[in-house]
Formats: sequence, C-alpha cells, structure tokens
Amino acid sequence: MENSAPISPDASSHPTALQKGIDLAADIISGTAIPAPVKRNALKAFDRLCTAAIENRIKLINKAGDQIAEQMYIDPEYTKAAVRKFGHKVIREQINLDRIAEGAAKEIKDNPPESTPQEIKSIDDDWLNTFEKEAAQKSTEDMQRMFSRILAGEIKRPSSFSIKTIKLLAELDQETATLFRQFCSACVTLGVPRSNVVLDARVPSLGGNAGTNSLSEYGFNFGALNVLQEHGLIISDYNSWMEYQHAIAQRAEGRLQVTLPILFQRKYWALVPLADRNPADPLQIHGVALTKTGQQIASIIELPENDKFREALTKYFASQKLGMMEVPAQKNKPM
Repeated sequence: MENSAPISPDASSHPTALQKGIDLAADIISGTAIPAPVKRNALKAFDRLCTAAIENRIKLINKAGDQIAEQMYIDPEYTKAAVRKFGHKVIREQINLDRIAEGAAKEIKDNPPESTPQEIKSIDDDWLNTFEKEAAQKSTEDMQRMFSRILAGEIKRPSSFSIKTIKLLAELDQETATLFRQFCSACVTLGVPRSNVVLDARVPSLGGNAGTNSLSEYGFNFGALNVLQEHGLIISDYNSWMEYQHAIAQRAEGRLQVTLPILFQRKYWALVPLADRNPADPLQIHGVALTKTGQQIASIIELPENDKFREALTKYFASQKLGMMEVPAQKNKPM
C-alpha cells in the first residue's frame, strides 16, 4: 500500500463548490444580520458536515487497507482497488454534503430569520447524524436543493423538521415526488404566518368527496391519493374537514382584518365575505389533509403552476359567498 496513488476529489468541480460553501459559511458566522443562536447552530452543522475532516478519513481508510492486506495475506492489488473504490465513495458522499451545506448557507444568507430568541436550543446531534447519513447519498440538484432547505430551516429554528421527515424525503421516488408537488400546488394551509405553527393543510374537495374521485380531473384520483397515503404524506380519511372561520376577514375601524390568512401557492389570502353572506355561517373545508411530515416536506418543495385548481378554488369560495383577496403585507412570504 505504500506506493498506492492518493485518493482525491474530482478537482474539476469540487474545489469551486467547496470554496463557495466556505465563503458563505464564513459570511453567516461573522455576519451581524444573523442572530447569535443561529450562528452557533450554523457553526455546529457546517463543522459536522463539511470537508474539514475528509483528509483524516482518507488516511484512516489507507491505514485500514494496509492492515487488511497484512492480516489476510491477499494480493496487495486487490486491497488497493478496494481502498480506491471505498475512498471514491467517501469523497463522492462528501461532495454531496458540501454542496448541500453550500445551498443551506446561501438560503440562510438570502433569507435570514427576522428575529430569534436567545434561548433557542442547539441543533440536535441525533438529528445531524440522520441528516448526514441521508444527505450524503443525494447527488441530484433537486434533492440537494430540498435537503439544503431542510438544513437551513433546522439551523434557523431547531425542531422544524423531524427525523421522520428526513427519512421519508430520502425514500421518495421521482414519480411520487412529482405527484406530491402537484398535490401541494392545490393545498391550502391555515396557520400563523412566518412561523412553524400550522393548524391545518389540505387540498379542498371543492364540495365533493375526494374519496369518490371528486378531485380526479386535477390529477388526484383515488389511486393517486392511495400512493401519497402509503408514503405517509396524507392522512387516510380523504373527506376530513377543518373549521376555517379564522381566515374570513372582518371589518374593523374601516379596514378589513384577518386573524389567520390562508396560504395558497406561496401567497397569503384573506377570505372576504360577499354582501349577502350571513356572518354567522361557518366555514368548514372538507378535503384531503396532509400529515405532519407531509406539511414539513411541503414547506420546502418548489410548486408547479396550477391555474386550473386556482380557478376552481376561487369558484368554490364564491359558492360559499366568499372572495379571495391577497394580503399584500405577506405576499410571497414563506410560512
């Protein structure tokens, strides 16, 4: 093993990505716009995930290879090949982690937390262990982007994403992920804006019953819903309901005010009563609700355009004597 060639990353691509990640991480840790608790979490996460320790790992791999060859009396060439293969695997996984960390650093820099209490807890070690294991296997841009957003969210607000969510996202196949994106583009969410407090998230059945294919024309027939349910993204009752009265705007001091606007297609909306609506009328929205894990994944995926469902939702609310009005102060703000 003494004359074996050293194992090194792909010099054509990795050093540039690594340097970007280092620069972004340095900006976050030293930047005055980032609260101190977030800086501490960023330092802990990047120190765990990034390349700093890779040289020592490769030295250990080479040393282990020498020991294996001596103890088993096998052809050194086999040992060299095995060490090279394992070393390349380690480096490939490390490149994935560095790129994900780079994306997380950029996400934090571009979208810093508005305020963070000093007593925010440290990012969990077990959470980082699971994240490192699953993220290291993700080589596609799309998956790396989602894992970057999860890491950024957890750094800014620990416990935003569960270990279960990380594992479920890692197991999603492309077909199911595409279906879930389309499903989320039709989802309405009731919660506290710009926080992790979500009271409900569902695709409304628009006056029908999703369990009997009322949403089939939008791509969510009974079979498609079963796929999402089997992956733990939606609950098993396809016709559950939730009270959305808090999303209805009320007039106070000459202005319309809403307690909890709904989030739909990454924009916030108030439901404005039409002239003939009885203020005492309830608003119960039936449909297919997301699980907690589904809600967490929905918050970090990119949504496709879905004009057809938006038009149908507008008509549905009109049938309930409600109009949809975008809330300008919260336009395009993530929940």
